[in-house]
Amino acid sequence: MLERVQASVRASLAGVKHVVVVLSGKGGVGKSLVSASLAVGLSLLGKRAAVLDADIHGSSIPWMLGLEEARVAVRGDKLVPPEVRGVAVMSLELLAEDRGAPLVWRGPLKAKAIIDMLTATEWGERDYLVVDLPPGTGDEPLTIAQALGAKGGYAILVVAPGLLVKHVVAKAERFARELNLKLLGVVANMAYFRCPACGAVHRPLGRLEVGESRVLAEIPLDPELADAIDRGELAGYVASSTSEAARALRGLAATVAGAVEAG
Repeated sequence: MLERVQASVRASLAGVKHVVVVLSGKGGVGKSLVSASLAVGLSLLGKRAAVLDADIHGSSIPWMLGLEEARVAVRGDKLVPPEVRGVAVMSLELLAEDRGAPLVWRGPLKAKAIIDMLTATEWGERDYLVVDLPPGTGDEPLTIAQALGAKGGYAILVVAPGLLVKHVVAKAERFARELNLKLLGVVANMAYFRCPACGAVHRPLGRLEVGESRVLAEIPLDPELADAIDRGELAGYVASSTSEAARALRGLAATVAGAVEAG
């Protein structure tokens, strides 16, 4: 059964060069923000990018990117995702008739939905597929990693600073290693706040301690970023804002691309 799934996923992703999964140890750290911003940032670098919103219960990427009214098209037996600034966006939210209804699903149904989105979507030729996973190491992350199989992929871990970060990073490293994913490093969201008056840096959530893992980016708290998310204009923010957070998000895309393409 697993071999058939892996073969189907490999066939569907034949035109995708690199898969980057975005993990987090817990919810509320900004994983979906980082996933969506990474895909947009890669596109700004001239990469052909797509993002799969695999956070079944906490789907938010379509809203961040202004696609709350968009629909997935159908071409033959394939689903054709809408695009924002050249980034294809696939989410169960874009298939739902009632987007206000909660998904009260058990693990097997969620796993099937993820596999269906991977295999039924017309991804086309893409340099990167970014996969936004739900927090933790449960059914959905396991399903994605096992489905990729020998194709493997890369992973980044999103954290917020605090005392438990080092412990979360150690778990993520082990999870990635056991499932044939290369952990590129850590993204610290809400890492600090820079005073607009004096320029002093404050770290309200505490220090960032990640052991020997590489810190790919530190994203500061930024009211402009929060406003862009609320208005569904994250892509425009990443593309054109001169704020420190936007520069960090664009820098993250360049760092990830450099690490992946260096092998």
